[in-house]
Amino acid sequence: MADPEHLKLLQEGVTTWNQWRQEHPDIRPDLHDAPLASLDMRYVNLAGAQLGGANLSKANLEGANLAEADLCGADLRGAEISRTNLRGVNFSKSTIDIFTTYRDVDGCDIGVNGLYSPLTDSAALLRIDPPGNSMQGANVDAVIESLRHARKLHTFSLLLAGIAMLFIVIKPKTITLPYLSGSFKFDDISYAFLAMILSTVLLSQVSSFIDSALQGAHYLKDRRSAMLVGHFPWLLSKYESEKANRRQSKIMRFLLVFHPLIYLYFFMKWEVLFSGNWAELMLHYQEMPVIFAEYLLPVFYFIIIKLCIHIFRLSEGFQKPILFDSATERARQTDMERLAEAVEKQASRTAELVELMRKREG
Repeated sequence: MADPEHLKLLQEGVTTWNQWRQEHPDIRPDLHDAPLASLDMRYVNLAGAQLGGANLSKANLEGANLAEADLCGADLRGAEISRTNLRGVNFSKSTIDIFTTYRDVDGCDIGVNGLYSPLTDSAALLRIDPPGNSMQGANVDAVIESLRHARKLHTFSLLLAGIAMLFIVIKPKTITLPYLSGSFKFDDISYAFLAMILSTVLLSQVSSFIDSALQGAHYLKDRRSAMLVGHFPWLLSKYESEKANRRQSKIMRFLLVFHPLIYLYFFMKWEVLFSGNWAELMLHYQEMPVIFAEYLLPVFYFIIIKLCIHIFRLSEGFQKPILFDSATERARQTDMERLAEAVEKQASRTAELVELMRKREG
């Protein structure tokens, strides 16, 4: 339990508390299991404080000094801890949620699913299950399945863009594409229009699946999940831990995501565009052998660019590590070791019983 005097001083206000800390620098505040929910503690000095098990839900700790504080098992759901000093904090078994705000914190790494303190090798994770109607949860298999679907659909969209590239490089008059009972011949304009429509549909599904995967990754909290998702073989979701590879990864992800922009080549009359002759440009669209080109093309341009931007932002979301708490992992490993030992003992006793039965039968 918290020291009653320490708790009373803190509840009197930040000014009173900080003054007391200055006058008693050798005292380590004891605020174990303290009820501090919704308390305004902006810029409070809680350096080195014992806050294990404290209820800090919806508390405002913006700009606070929590250096080397013990927050083991603390409830930080909905708390505001932006711009706080978290250097050396023990986060083990503490809880945050999607409403916890932690921008520009000092001394911690921000991951997909929480905060990690390198000095104490501990993490504050999104451990609370999402609402029952969200269809999300700590299920790494569901995350991987969503990524597989997104990768497959995105690969097909890339294939369509690759065929469009052949029109630009080889410049064939027509190209033949097979279907169930024959084949279709397309010129470059017709193919680009069809491919752009298909890419719009495909990328809308890619966006849905990768968003679902990222939301599901928020609730993962173990080493196996971190490895499976972080090393999934798809550039848009693969986490790059090395700084040297991050810039290259960003460039490649940008090119992969914005591949539908290649279709602009076929619909744009570049010399007219650069001259600024909008009347002639509109006439160019009206004369195109594509249905309602002057109306449909701008709509598809807008939709597909919006989709590309959204997918790229989602891919950026995967460029943070999926965290796990080492203390929890060690405890889980210890439990597994105990289980393995119990199974081994049971197997040994079973073998002894079988041997005894054989001797009696003999």
